[in-house]
Amino acid sequence: MSEQELPPSIRNFISRYVRSVEQLEILLLFSQEPDAAWSVQKVYDAILSTPQSVERWLDELVRNGLLEKLSDPAASYRCCTEDSLISQMAALGEFYRSKPVRVIEVIYRRDVNAAQSFADAFKIKTTDQTS
Repeated sequence: MSEQELPPSIRNFISRYVRSVEQLEILLLFSQEPDAAWSVQKVYDAILSTPQSVERWLDELVRNGLLEKLSDPAASYRCCTEDSLISQMAALGEFYRSKPVRVIEVIYRRDVNAAQSFADAFKIKTTDQTS
């Protein structure tokens, strides 16, 4: 693995759980303080997106098992308690701080590859053996 590449474990984590830089920022916010509880407003204040977008990403992270939704509406989300996921989030944060462009490339390259695969499915294939 070259110095420019991210380890396969980080690439796999991104592929499985991260669809945007906004979602990455939210995830890393939680991983910095795994025991802290966050409201939608607190997360919004930290990353300065939109409250609706923040809430949508928070709910997706809950569905993916990376966050837990609490019953207290004032502090309604916190990081999951699974140590292996927390350590992967921390490692991702380290790579994002040292190689942000590489992490962002991995997030968005997946979309290009998926679109290309879809387009390739519609390529016209010749059956002429002489071509």
